[in-house]
Amino acid sequence: MALSAPTKYKMAWRPSILDGYMLRMLAMPALGVLGVTLVAFLLEQTLRLINEMASNGARLGYLFGLISNLVPYQLGLALPASFFVAMFIVIARLDEESEIDAILAGGISFERIVAPLVFAGVVLGLLSLLLVGYAQPYARFGYRAVLNAATDAGWTARLDPQVFIHAGPDFVITADDVDASGRSLKGVFIRRKSATGETVVTATSGRLGLRADSKTTDLSLNGGLILSDAPGGERLLRFGDFADHEVLNSREVLRPRGGDEQEMTLPELVSESQRPDALIPQRVLLAELYSRLARSLAMPLLPLLALPLALAAKRGRRAPGMIVGAVLLVAFHHGVTLCKSFAQKGAVDPLLAIGGIFAVMLTLGFWLFLSSRKRPGDTPISGFLARIDGLFQRRGATTPAAMQAKGSFSLSAYLTRMMAVRTAAAAAALMGLLQLIDLLERTSDILTRGGPLGILRYMALRLPYMFGEVAPFAVLAGAIFTFSQLARNSELVVMRITGMSLFEIFRRTLPVALSVAALDLVVADQVTPRAQQALASWWSASAPGPVVKASAARWFHIDNNVVMVRAATRDGNTLRGVSIYERDAQKALTRRINAESATTEVGGWRLHNAAVTDLGAAHASQMTLASMDWRSTLSAGDTRRLFADSYEITSGTAYRSLFGKGPVDKSPSQFETRLFRTLAAGVAPIIMLLLALPTALGYARSNRTGPVIFGLGCGLLYLVADGLLTAMGQTGVLPPLVAAWGAPVGFAAGAISILLYAEG
Repeated sequence: MALSAPTKYKMAWRPSILDGYMLRMLAMPALGVLGVTLVAFLLEQTLRLINEMASNGARLGYLFGLISNLVPYQLGLALPASFFVAMFIVIARLDEESEIDAILAGGISFERIVAPLVFAGVVLGLLSLLLVGYAQPYARFGYRAVLNAATDAGWTARLDPQVFIHAGPDFVITADDVDASGRSLKGVFIRRKSATGETVVTATSGRLGLRADSKTTDLSLNGGLILSDAPGGERLLRFGDFADHEVLNSREVLRPRGGDEQEMTLPELVSESQRPDALIPQRVLLAELYSRLARSLAMPLLPLLALPLALAAKRGRRAPGMIVGAVLLVAFHHGVTLCKSFAQKGAVDPLLAIGGIFAVMLTLGFWLFLSSRKRPGDTPISGFLARIDGLFQRRGATTPAAMQAKGSFSLSAYLTRMMAVRTAAAAAALMGLLQLIDLLERTSDILTRGGPLGILRYMALRLPYMFGEVAPFAVLAGAIFTFSQLARNSELVVMRITGMSLFEIFRRTLPVALSVAALDLVVADQVTPRAQQALASWWSASAPGPVVKASAARWFHIDNNVVMVRAATRDGNTLRGVSIYERDAQKALTRRINAESATTEVGGWRLHNAAVTDLGAAHASQMTLASMDWRSTLSAGDTRRLFADSYEITSGTAYRSLFGKGPVDKSPSQFETRLFRTLAAGVAPIIMLLLALPTALGYARSNRTGPVIFGLGCGLLYLVADGLLTAMGQTGVLPPLVAAWGAPVGFAAGAISILLYAEG
């Protein structure tokens, strides 16, 4: 190397061994963090889209096109945060191994150390510019085009059992039981709405078909009745066989690309902003243009912040530095978002506002970097970070007397404590990263709904879901960091020499995985669904505008009946526009009740201003009651869930719905998959610990990083496989038991096989 000639080395800015070494170290953490964030967000979007498409009877073949068009957008959001976290990981490793000291002692300047990181920032900045300038606009339009194609394709004339399909604006169909093809039906219920009233059709059995034009469905029914509203009263017709068809029309016309500034490329924004007859105001176009440029041009500045902050607490805790860095990154992106919003409203000049935010970021980066040139890590805020670090150290310090009273730590306690600390740190970092990316996407909408306090409310309600997403990978990362540290300190060598097997190491670190699994089980099953429902309710209720968009009516099965509720209060205790269709054992309609409202009471509900239609053998009779009892297992909590616009359900809700004690608006496969997933999701941290154990075979000093890469890759592959199998179980493609336990059993068997081979 050029250590013998430091002056010449300092002047050479061409790629060198140091550059390649740092860039190689940076690649794996950046790809790992980026992969985790992309997988987490895309899996959430995938499950949501599958649920929406299944409820509308759309073809799931369009799912891949929708998800692929989301990748550029999510990648653009995750790129700066992943790069920043990866730099902290690399700098921390260089500092712990005293490589930073060796490089500086060899005469290499602080500027030369940061050069490869700035180069990586420039490359990623160009990539970000391509994403926000070209890929994302086309991807946004592509997503809308695929969604329109799925809508235009219409209903596939295939039903899932007990799912209500809105095949048209005034056409609802469901069936209690459906065969594997989705065409042979039992317990059919159809409701049409017209200018004169509604028409209800029930049948014991039936069969669906789709004509060659893919727009017209054929329906053959057996053993049923038709109840029609007419000006002169209700008409009742009973039939043995009945044939009908339904023409399905497109519900939305695809708008061309360019009507929204977010769907314009950078050259199109520049060109359109210079046109005096542009349909979109110039301030809106310029705000969009400058915000994209500011976020992309900020990428090369991140190393100037990351390097001084990561070295500000040498040999100590780096959490304060990472927190300050994250705050600065969040403040910059939120500042750009706020300035963009104000500029689009005409309150500020787009160039001055967004350019000012970028100038502040530029000045801060150079200020921190230049102030730490003489003494790396000694920045103007290092004293503040040192005081925070000192508080943590004093709190965690143990006196010699206390150590003597407690006795020396056992090996199990040593491994458990080491892994617990690293797992908690990984969980906090990943949750913070997901929160950051999530807020970048939603900040403008949140501010219009609840102001600055709305951001805190949104973060709190999203926190349980974020924990469930990162908990398994946090165990994987914590275990990998633990085993890597033990390998660097040669402690693993000593353990192996004494005869300790990998399974012994697994047993001694298992308590951490079990603790995370237990906490994840409770949070995912009980806390997350309620938090998601609360978030959805708040999001809908706080929508801006003079008139809040009314919720769509909810259809569900309960107590062998079909029920429609048009609206409900937020507490679920009062319902508006209730229609109850009572059926007999053969699924034939026996009574229809239309009530203006319903209030909860012990054992059921009290219906108010109810119009009751009783069906006889050949005719229907109607009467009106001021109030009447409706004995039902429907609870106020059920109605809150139904109107929460959230697909999250608890295991208790799934159990009640499966066994006829709660409302059913989804197929049994979704409820069964949720029940099986209750325990299957809980074992994910244990699976991750098994996947991380091969890391114990690697030794950092011999540059054997293969096991680390293998562990990270297997962890990401597990998350993807588990999410896809779960989605296949919810849609009925796979049996729920196989969908829920396929990934845990398969990956556990593979990991154990590898460990047995390594031990042999």
